Order: sequence, then C-alpha cells, then structure tokens
Amino acid sequence: MSGPEPSELLDATLVGQLKREYLLPFNRPPRVNQLGGNLAYAASSLALWGGRAGLVARVNADYPLEWLGRLAGMGFDTSGVSTAESAFDDRFFVAYSDPLTAHFENPPTYFSERGLEFPRELLGYEPNTRRGCSKLDYLADSFRVTDMPRPFLEVSAAHICPMDFISHKIVPSVIKAGMIQSLSMRSASCYMDPLFWEDMRGLLCDLTTFMTTETQALKLFQGRSVDLWEIAQILSGYGPEFVIIHRQDGSAWLYDRVRKKRWIIPAYPARLVDPTHMLDAFDGGFLLNYRKDYDPLEGALCGQISAAVASEGSGPYFLLDTLPVLLQARLDTLRQQVIMA
Repeated sequence: MSGPEPSELLDATLVGQLKREYLLPFNRPPRVNQLGGNLAYAASSLALWGGRAGLVARVNADYPLEWLGRLAGMGFDTSGVSTAESAFDDRFFVAYSDPLTAHFENPPTYFSERGLEFPRELLGYEPNTRRGCSKLDYLADSFRVTDMPRPFLEVSAAHICPMDFISHKIVPSVIKAGMIQSLSMRSASCYMDPLFWEDMRGLLCDLTTFMTTETQALKLFQGRSVDLWEIAQILSGYGPEFVIIHRQDGSAWLYDRVRKKRWIIPAYPARLVDPTHMLDAFDGGFLLNYRKDYDPLEGALCGQISAAVASEGSGPYFLLDTLPVLLQARLDTLRQQVIMA
C-alpha cells in the first residue's frame, strides 16, 4: 500500500496503530466507524506543521482502502501499512459524559442514552484496556521486523505511538540499523506498571525522547517516588536525552538530561470538544519541530499547540483545517507562559 511520493522526501517515520473509531464526544455529533488510531492523529499533527511521514502499521484485510488512500493523498507514504496474517479487533470506542470524563465500556448504554442507533459493527466489543501486556507473546497487530520499509530508516526522525510491549521493545532495535538520529516514543499504559520495572532500562536505552503521563509515571514508580522531576531524571538515566511527563492539568513537564534543564509548558486554553487523541497530536507536533533546530522546548511548545487544536474538533483531519497564522499566534502566546523549573 504505497503513497504517491518517494520516501526520501519524508521528514519522519511514524509507527503506531490505525483503528476504526466510534467516538461520542460530549454534546457533539458522533463519529461512527471512522478512520482513527494514534498513528492517524500523530501523522495529521505532523502535517499540520508542514511535515510528511512514512506510516507503519498493521491492519485487517477488510480495512477500508479509501481511508488509506486519503492518507496517501495527504502526502503520507503508506507503503509501511501491511495486512496482518490473522484478524484482530481494530475497533476503538469512547464516550464522554462531560468534556473530560471518558468511558470505554458498554457502548450500547451510551448510544441508547443519546437516542442513537447502535452500530452493528460494535456488537461483541470489549475495550483493549482489558488486555494484559505480555513480555513474550506477539499479537496479530504487533510490529514485525519485516514491516519496516528500508527507505523509512533513511530519514532523520521517528516516533513510536503507544503499542504493545513487544512492539515497543523491537522497533528501536530495528531503527538503530538505519540513519534515524531522533527517536521518540510514547508509553503504553499496560507496561507502565511495577511488574515491568526491570524491563524499563532496556526499553528506553535507544530513545532520544520518552513521553508519558503523570498517572502512568506514578503507577510505574509506585513505592519508589512521587516526585515527577525525580522520576523524569531516573527515566532519562536509562538513555533518553529528554523525558516529557504530561500532567492531568494538561501541562507538559520537560526534562533535559544533558543540560540539566527543566521546563513546565502549560496547556494552551482551548474550547474543548474531544480530548481523545490530544497526546498523539502533541507527539507529531513535537517530533517535527524538535528536529528543525534540535530544540526540545520549541518542540514541546508546538506539541502543546497541536494538542489544543486537536481537542477543539474531532477526527484526525480536523487538524489540517487550521490556518498557519493561527498556529503562530498561539505559539507566540504560549511561549510567554513557559516556566523554568
């Protein structure tokens, strides 16, 4: 499945998941059986700032070709999107009872409450949050070494979206064989757990930037620390030059291991519509803008703007309707609010 442009013109390689999404935002129209997944939002965020990426993901044989065609039409190289050998559940459901409170279980209840017809495609759905994180077993949609097109390793930057533990363990080792210099990865909830404490050093050693959340970090460090700066310092000691922890208030805490600097970048005030993929949008914005001048603060600022834009609408394509002049104005405003910690 290939895009229209040669891979040598790509700015980055993105590895993640493509989903069929069923989103019920608070007091907003539903998105039923639409293109989604962390990879789609990270890619759209990168495109928001003028970037192009090669996309790597596994999909089912019946995944809509028109969705992949639209991604290719946006300038993404989809030759890294491959069909899994066995089928897996690619559905994702979330409903909001207020702008921030998400519910991932019992979709029939929320469709009924809103007077919406329940989509037959959601019959038998169970959220992935019930699925454990295996240290040994591959899933049908886990990354395989053969999934990465060789040209995708010849770009300068890459990002790994939240996936299963096996995928996060393998992708960095594959990327080491190429020319990629800047590698970021966002943690997956399933392995941010004390049970995986001994595995974290090996997981993070090849990263440039590690992104996680306050909730995930505190769970991993349960019984060890509740100080987020100390947590960031310890994690960075495993290899990453930068660690970014997103707090529940939306702020991003950025730790620079080499320069021993710490910044707090507040959330940009947005008219919240759908917060589902704000962090994935942050990641795409961070990666592209960091690699321009290798300035992590500028990357984090642009990531926060991407997250705000993504939250003001629903769906990955919404980001691309933003005017560049609006991005710059928001960026200038947010830059004045950064706190040196």
